[in-house]
Amino acid sequence: MSDESSDPSRLEPVAPAAIVRTDASITDRTWDGAPVPEGYTDMIDGLRELLDRVAAASPSADLVASTTKTVAELNDRLAECEVPEPDQLSGRLITVPGRAQLAVPALYIDELGDEHMTGRVTFGRHFLGSNGVVHGGAIPLLFDDLLGRLAIVGDRPRSRTASLHTDYRSVAPIDRTLLVAARVDRQEGRKIFLRGTLHDGDRLCAEAEGLFVVLREGQQ
Repeated sequence: MSDESSDPSRLEPVAPAAIVRTDASITDRTWDGAPVPEGYTDMIDGLRELLDRVAAASPSADLVASTTKTVAELNDRLAECEVPEPDQLSGRLITVPGRAQLAVPALYIDELGDEHMTGRVTFGRHFLGSNGVVHGGAIPLLFDDLLGRLAIVGDRPRSRTASLHTDYRSVAPIDRTLLVAARVDRQEGRKIFLRGTLHDGDRLCAEAEGLFVVLREGQQ
């Protein structure tokens, strides 16, 4: 397969503001209008549950063997469907929690404006650190996804994370609905400064400050 992703004309486009704000019930196309196969989001939900099940399981040797065989067969079948980055579906379904990416927690957006965002997230067993709380490394990942999404809302062009600072205020439990909020603090030229919070009810679990820099023409 040729590396089409290196062709500048094939670079992933910026998500249009209208698609960023689209109602979350629309899951049959990517942000640039590419169709999504029926049942794709159900597959993603099932894979998320699979990650949680694997993390929580202490399987027998027989189950390990059969699971390994099944996963290998699925890998072979999915490899036959591999496409260049601009054509993939994962990460490009703006209205789907987590954008259909398995690596990030499934973030549900409740309110989205040009300068602020609120939503909900539940970290499953896959994101466990220990003693029933979220792994510390998963929280900056959530904030990067949260703030990065807000950074491109409205008329703001595409940007990249320049820095992300996270302060942990208290533990964040798994398997419980947590509240997230983000806002644009200010913008100075190409620099966009944002802040985010993660709460368990009224208790602050973590907060973050992010700096995103708008790309120059031709930058990736």
